[in-house]
Amino acid sequence: MPLPLVTERLRLRPATLDDLETWLAISRDAEQAWWGEPRSTVDDARANLQKHLASQERHRFSLWPVELRTSGTMIGLSGLQHLADGPEIEVGYRFLRDYWGNGYATEAARAAIRYGFDEVELERIVAVTMPSNRASRRVLEKCGLTFVGDLQVYGAAQVKYALSR
Repeated sequence: MPLPLVTERLRLRPATLDDLETWLAISRDAEQAWWGEPRSTVDDARANLQKHLASQERHRFSLWPVELRTSGTMIGLSGLQHLADGPEIEVGYRFLRDYWGNGYATEAARAAIRYGFDEVELERIVAVTMPSNRASRRVLEKCGLTFVGDLQVYGAAQVKYALSR
């Protein structure tokens, strides 16, 4: 199941530098929800995008642009990354606010998890979210991850979930 990953409604593909504007908008929508205000600058988004381009090259995974299959419109990001730059691999997802609540995060995360187990041959995939983010917790549970504990990461208290192969 090499890239792009295709699901019923979505296509997850490798990122390019041309994705910068939408990448920034997605980050700012997520930050608005997490912190009450967007924090990312275009330089932050560029550095983050370049980090994911390097990860794709080096590890064969990263956060990937998620597009609607019907239109090709980029609506979010989903994929795999190192949890806080450590050894564990986490599944992640972020979507433009206009696309929240449509099941896209679950659909994209399931594809990313399958890719992690089948293509990268990971033994375990984790995820973190803010304790109050019920929608994200539901996504993780629908994807088969189970709660394993609390931790402090990415500058905030988080809950951690995990799934083994």
